[in-house]
Amino acid sequence: MRPSGRKGKGGHIKSLHIKLPVDHPVFSFPEGERSRVAREWLEQGRQVTKAMQELKQELQEIKEILKKGGKIEKPNQVLEQRHDTECQNATIDPAVFLKI
Repeated sequence: MRPSGRKGKGGHIKSLHIKLPVDHPVFSFPEGERSRVAREWLEQGRQVTKAMQELKQELQEIKEILKKGGKIEKPNQVLEQRHDTECQNATIDPAVFLKI
């Protein structure tokens, strides 16, 4: 059986039909640009959600350590290193991401 979706340059793709209010900001873009912008916004939202989940987990771990009376050494240095790594990993290459 063939999977749903058609084969594009990047593999199988699927279409997603969504309904938005007429005053949604995506409609401020020209008709040919809206899908690209919506895909970018969805990807950025996914990345922000993932980062927020990681931050919540780290905050919970810090709270547990503090409850046990532990000390956190150089928290700024550790957080800066993680932030730098996440920023490097979070960049979007539109040329790769939007090849359909």
